Amino acid sequence: MQALNPARRCLFGVLLLLAGWTALAADLDAPYVMRDTAGKLEAWTVEVTPQGPVKRVKPLKPGAKITVAAVGAAPAFTMKLRAPAELPPDKLTTVKSPPLFVVADTHGEYEILVSMLMKHGIVDSKLHWHFERGHLVVLGDVFDRGANQTEILWLLYALEDEARRAGGGVEFVLGNHETMALLGDLRYLNAKYRQVATVLGAGTYSRLFAANSVLGQWLRTKPTVLQIDNLLCLHGGISKDLVARGFALPEINATVRAVLNDGAYVNDVARERADFLFGETGPLWYRGYFADEAGLTAASDEDVRLARQRFGVERILVGHTRVPTITPLFGGQVVAVHVYPHRDSAGSTTFEALLIRDGALLRARPDGGTEPLL
Repeated sequence: MQALNPARRCLFGVLLLLAGWTALAADLDAPYVMRDTAGKLEAWTVEVTPQGPVKRVKPLKPGAKITVAAVGAAPAFTMKLRAPAELPPDKLTTVKSPPLFVVADTHGEYEILVSMLMKHGIVDSKLHWHFERGHLVVLGDVFDRGANQTEILWLLYALEDEARRAGGGVEFVLGNHETMALLGDLRYLNAKYRQVATVLGAGTYSRLFAANSVLGQWLRTKPTVLQIDNLLCLHGGISKDLVARGFALPEINATVRAVLNDGAYVNDVARERADFLFGETGPLWYRGYFADEAGLTAASDEDVRLARQRFGVERILVGHTRVPTITPLFGGQVVAVHVYPHRDSAGSTTFEALLIRDGALLRARPDGGTEPLL
């Protein structure tokens, strides 16, 4: 093969870079909204130019609107930036038991999630809230693996405000992948986002979700365990060790938030508590409800009963561990919600959500249909 001259080698390298970027991020990426050292807002975006992807910075005023571009069949949407988020309650008591639509472990599969929400009337064709007084419950793990996690986060951020205005809500509990990303553990990060971090000069992708970013601050307010009426909602599960330690919901949520905000510990007791909550029997990582998980001690019926009694709930809803279909466990005391979102080459979608309406538990399918769970 004839060697390329330096000019042609340079052009060839640019074409390869652009081809690689296009393959990784055909729809680029949603904005990252940061606060500078003076507290002013600015949007960081990536623009693909003939010379390669470059960083663009746009100053924003408080209350500015930003647009998230379309991704495949999912349309573009615009939202208004809000003041820094406040802490949500650890327990949510609803009025007249509104319907709940529960999803888990979306892992950057934005188009699949949007299709599911549209088919079941959670959002309309323009991605505005359409679930009235209902609640969308997200059991963590928006981050990692898929290529459109930022779009999911902005959609949830936008819907949270719209739902509140309609008398409903968007309830988001942290998963282990949220905490990993915020703390710098990027082993499962989609390759696209490593390139985004490089182009934006972030040093590490976690910097784009630091506490001085809009989404980073918003995420750091979210609970790890949330009680909604008689349901306990979390990512991993409640182990017998957690029950034995007697931690209350405010203590669990405050400890995780403290680690995500600065990682400092006021004393050895706080350090030990944090180490437990972030460990394999803590609420973010626990898999004891699934007896076939190698190397783990399986939970017993009595363990689950004591957990429900400890927190005063009828059922525990969890993600984290994959199941082929939404599955009631322990006689319906636990419901496993994590059906991994996937679309095969023929266009067939695998994904499910849990719909709770008038006390009935329903399996929500990606085609918009439902069927009784119990």
